[in-house]
Amino acid sequence: MHRVPQHTTRRVLAILVSLAILAAAGACGGGMEGPRAVPVGAAPSPAATGDTARSKAADAALAVYNGYMQAAQKASAIPDPRHPDLRKYLGDPLYARVQAGIGLLEREGAVREGQLKINPTVTVVDLESTPKTVQIQDCVDGTDYKMVYQTTRSPVPDKRNVRYVATATVTLFDEGWLVTQGLSHEDQPC
Repeated sequence: MHRVPQHTTRRVLAILVSLAILAAAGACGGGMEGPRAVPVGAAPSPAATGDTARSKAADAALAVYNGYMQAAQKASAIPDPRHPDLRKYLGDPLYARVQAGIGLLEREGAVREGQLKINPTVTVVDLESTPKTVQIQDCVDGTDYKMVYQTTRSPVPDKRNVRYVATATVTLFDEGWLVTQGLSHEDQPC
């Protein structure tokens, strides 16, 4: 039976934690107010226009974040660090970190099985910054998401929290929104 050395297991887990960021925790953090109502026939006020832009940015960022989480889970199940869906949702430096983590899984003969449960919430929309960004917070539940050895399907020893806060930054580029930063806060259960 293939065994991964303990120091390698810790390294795999540390990198894979960044994969789990894929979600921002609605159960663990605040949200964002929705757009204000504008009377029918009235020209939208600058504030209402700003709220609409913020709402659209938040929706786009959440869609990209959810896509990233799905793509990372698919890529980790094979494992394939060059999975084409990763590039659709990730920008650097997170793209490189996720590829490295999945590449380590591949080299060590491990895969991920199951599904993460996520509930992302937008915490900040900054449309004045260059580039524009959206911050997301999530409560990632990895109860049903396990790392196993590919050949035997036996579990890789894992002592990390299964429910924890994760945060992500989604950045607007010319080609659209991409998740560029992600942190797992395993010291913050949720």
